[in-house]
Amino acid sequence: MFNAGTKLTMSPDNRELRAINRSSVLNLIFTLSPISRVRISRLTGLCKPTVSSIVSELIDEGLVRESNQVQTAMGRKPVNLRINENYKVYGLIDVKLWSTELAVCDLTGRVLDSRSIPTVPGQPVAFLSECSRTLAGRLDSYSQRVLGVSLILPCALDSRRGMVHQHRALDWHEVDVREVVSAELDCPVLIENDGRAAALAELMFAPETRELGSFVYVLVTDGIGIGVVIGRQLYYGAHFLDDRIGAKTVDINGRREEFTKDIWEQNGSLRGIVQRYRDLTGNPLAYDINPDLDHILTMARQGDPTALWSLKQAARYLAVGLASIYRGIDPERIIVGGEITPVWDLVVDEILREMESQDCFHQTSLRGLIVPGSLRRGTFEGGRALILKDLIYASCSPNRRGPAQGISGKRIVPV
Repeated sequence: MFNAGTKLTMSPDNRELRAINRSSVLNLIFTLSPISRVRISRLTGLCKPTVSSIVSELIDEGLVRESNQVQTAMGRKPVNLRINENYKVYGLIDVKLWSTELAVCDLTGRVLDSRSIPTVPGQPVAFLSECSRTLAGRLDSYSQRVLGVSLILPCALDSRRGMVHQHRALDWHEVDVREVVSAELDCPVLIENDGRAAALAELMFAPETRELGSFVYVLVTDGIGIGVVIGRQLYYGAHFLDDRIGAKTVDINGRREEFTKDIWEQNGSLRGIVQRYRDLTGNPLAYDINPDLDHILTMARQGDPTALWSLKQAARYLAVGLASIYRGIDPERIIVGGEITPVWDLVVDEILREMESQDCFHQTSLRGLIVPGSLRRGTFEGGRALILKDLIYASCSPNRRGPAQGISGKRIVPV
């Protein structure tokens, strides 16, 4: 007979199911907020009492908050749910070729503190140690607990081990960045390369990917990074080499040349645009190309022929790599992000013409296949995406220790 004083316990199977349901609810609040309990119930298929119970739990923990209820002529609208921006903070180290951004953010991605410093080539351990110490000091000034720190790197990277294999331009080789950074920070450290981090942000936050099962994200910055999403999960490959473009002889501007990942980055990236413009104007390439790039993009928008030619030549090289991705992976969409997107209208026709000249594309419209991304700062948003993904995984596995294995591609909670 049931005794009213008996403490009810949940079976292991029920606890696991509850954790999965909780992660599903939390995932929707993170990616679609503001969102109502009614919509969460409809999207997850969970009954309303289950959703309400999980939401109440998240509110009690301080992770989620309710928005103010709005009274309209049609009656009261459902109460929307949002991330509680005051719950905890996280840190970000966003490394690029010329500069590195150190930031403290809340869970909505709002920047609370930010500092940009020059990236130092040839001294990865000393440089990353200094970045970590500086960020640790800034995190210490906040009363909220620190969820973790995202480290975004522009190079080939084993995300599981936190090992940088190489970055030729920075002269970094076989560096255990997890060990270096973790020595200075008393919190979880989530490490990812720029292409995959930006792809994760695109998957979690961008409206253009909501209905896609697979896509490839191509990040065009001072180099070119790639993130592959298959079955709405970030794909890592067996050896974390999924952003390598195989060698192929191609015809560009009537000249036959070997096309490799290095050639692609040198010519199709922002670095290639600035180098080409500098060559034409007779000026040497400066180490930090950002001032030049802003000038070139402005001049191209105004119709300057040298700036336009430099931009469109880079677009042709970019197109050859995009054609290789299309042939090799055949995704539903190839999304191009980074600083190239503000001038997308100036380069898209050149990209499509070059792709069509590289191969026969009879299966789909290229104009619908190759689209610009809507996120303005892909790697910065990627840092937030890593933190939220880890938080979702922690919600699904409350007794786990250390960062989510989903960050390394082994256990991933689908978005």
